[in-house]
Parts: sequence; structure tokens; C-alpha cells
Amino acid sequence: MQPDTSALQVVVVGGGSVGLLYAARLALAGQSVTVVTRSSLQANQLMEQGLWLHSLDGQKNRVNVQAQPIADGLPEGNLYLLTVKQPDLPSLLPALAEIPPYARVIALQNGMGHQELLASVLEDAQCYFAIHTEGARRHSATEVEHTGTGTLRVGPWQEKADRDALIDAFVTWAVDAGITALYEKAIEPHAWRKLLANALINPLTALFEIPNGALLDSSYTQGLMRDLFNEAVEVAAFSGQKIGDPEWQEIVAICRNTSRNLSSMLQDVKRQKPTEVQAINGYLVKRGKEAGIPTPLHETLLRVILLKTSMGIGKEGRRQ
Repeated sequence: MQPDTSALQVVVVGGGSVGLLYAARLALAGQSVTVVTRSSLQANQLMEQGLWLHSLDGQKNRVNVQAQPIADGLPEGNLYLLTVKQPDLPSLLPALAEIPPYARVIALQNGMGHQELLASVLEDAQCYFAIHTEGARRHSATEVEHTGTGTLRVGPWQEKADRDALIDAFVTWAVDAGITALYEKAIEPHAWRKLLANALINPLTALFEIPNGALLDSSYTQGLMRDLFNEAVEVAAFSGQKIGDPEWQEIVAICRNTSRNLSSMLQDVKRQKPTEVQAINGYLVKRGKEAGIPTPLHETLLRVILLKTSMGIGKEGRRQ
């Protein structure tokens, strides 16, 4: 069945920083948006108080969105933006299996592995993926700050014969709404580049508890980033991906463009929540072992972040 592109019915699944950012920007531009949250408390707060967006230009705007908890299932829509983190995705699969066949899903997870999970419950024609480099910080259940510019790249995991009409319509609409959005023939190469950026920026900012831009303030952290990059490049080459100096410069640019942003991994560590480190650095370690390529720095970061989370180091409110 062909999707109806005459009207977008967007369901944003996830009430974290990324989900609230895109929900707010889409709603502010007049799009119909429903936010699906983990808790009924957040859903009620969004319905009663609205969603507040701190824009890059310093403005603060209130937008109205519909909201409901995931316990109530997924509302009917024709486009679902999955903004939950990798560890939360498996619990959503039963609900995703029930969405209409004409609906499309755009997954925005960091790391790798989510494409296999979604393929287990959705048809290939329904599955699309996105890579974004926007900076966002959630201040509360109803308030989000846009902290850095970036690009939203949307497309199938691997190239398909035809462009999907609904995804094409969404990208066009997003551009009209002021979002820098691109329809890509295949997301996999971009996913690898985002994986490398996340593998360098996220665990180091979580380890040292600093914003993204602070990684560029010291020759020591820059050198560590470069060594991590070199390890990851070898693993990427084994997987058929050519990564070089332009990708390194892109990672440096991301740090600059999101200089005030606290990475999602740092925010998770501070809140004593599971991180995506297994799907990011852990994926590189796993692929490295399959290829016989040593990845000692990524393996060390993987273990340190897992230990830091389990011990509660960095937990908000913890006495020093």
C-alpha cells in the first residue's frame, strides 16, 4: 500500500533531548505532532504546559503538542520518528509491529545494530534511518534547548531503486520548516561516519565530564581523539568503509558547532542511566575482534564508561 503524502501525521517516539527538539521545531512550523513518552507524568506535563523551545537566536517559544505514554501504545500516524536510545529500542518492537503497513519509520539511534532490530518486526519498505548532527539539551520534561546547528540526513540503510514518496515529502517539508535536511540514497556510509564521531566525542566527554567543545581545548584530548580515530578507521576499512582526513575534520567541526552541548552519553552518566556505549565503542570493539584488528583504546573506554555508570560516579546530587 502506498503511503498518503497529502498530510503528515508525525509521531515522535521519545521525550528526551532529541525527541523534544524535533517535536518542537516541527510543531512550531505548524506540523501536527504527537510525542510518545516513557512516563505518563511527562505526557501530562506536555499536554498541560506545552513544549518550550530555546532557539539558537535566544528566543523562547511555547508550542502545543499531543502527548501520551508508551504504556498506551503508539497512536496512529503515517511517520514515526524513533528518538529513543539504543538500549530502549527492543522494548518498542512489539508496538512497532502493530503500526499500519502504509506508515514509515525513521530511526535516529546512535551506534549500530538498530537496523537489524527493526528489520525483525517491520517490512523493508517501512524502514528508514536518519543521521543528525544537531545539538540539543533537555532542561526539563517540557523544555529543550537547541544548542548547535547541524544536518538531518534521511534515507534507506542501503540504496533502493526508488525514492519513497512519504520520506521525500517529509524531507521537503523539513527544509521548508528551516531544518537542514537531505534525502540520502543510502544511510549506511553516513552511519559509519556518525559512529566514529560518537565513538570519539561521547565517551571522552562522559569520562572527563566536559562539553563537546572542551575536547579541542587541550592537545592531550585532541591527541587521544586522533588515536581513537586511527583505530576506528582500520575497523571501518574492514567493513568496506573508506574513512580519511575529511571525516576527521568533520568530527572537529562537530565539536566546534556543538561546543556548548553536553553529549547524550555524559547526560546519561550524570543521570545514572544506561548509555549507548555498547552500540558505539562496543560495536567497534566487536568488529575489530572479528577482523583481528586491535582496538585497545576503544575497549578501555568501553570498560571505563560501563564501570563509571555502574558505580554511580558522576551521578547528579552525589556528594564529593
